[in-house]
Amino acid sequence: MSDVPCPQSLLGVKTYFLRADELAKGGKPYVAHRLRKFGIELAMKVKGPDAGPYLLRQFDLVDQEKAANIKCPPRKPKPPPAPAPAPAPPPEPAPAPAPEAASTEGGKEGEGKEGEEGGEKKEEGGDEKKEGEKE
Repeated sequence: MSDVPCPQSLLGVKTYFLRADELAKGGKPYVAHRLRKFGIELAMKVKGPDAGPYLLRQFDLVDQEKAANIKCPPRKPKPPPAPAPAPAPPPEPAPAPAPEAASTEGGKEGEGKEGEEGGEKKEEGGDEKKEGEKE
């Protein structure tokens, strides 16, 4: 990692720098560089009085990594989105109601032979009563 030992005040962020060294040796320089920069940001917030030489060494390592022209690894292309499911077919229309006998004779609903006859009977019955009253 470095020739400067980690100070007591930065022991909480030391893990970031150790892991960055492992990644740099393991063939992942971009990830190591980003991790080291993040570790420096955290270490600067700690503001330990003995952290100066250690952080300077980490800054030097970041500058060396930057000079090596580290590029971000190419991203893997995203798979195409799954096709949308086919829409459900519309429901079948309800069957038409069977025509009634009264409506097939061409009359309006409620009118039929029975209604006409019944109307005539009422009239006749009314006439009979009127005639009966007169007599």
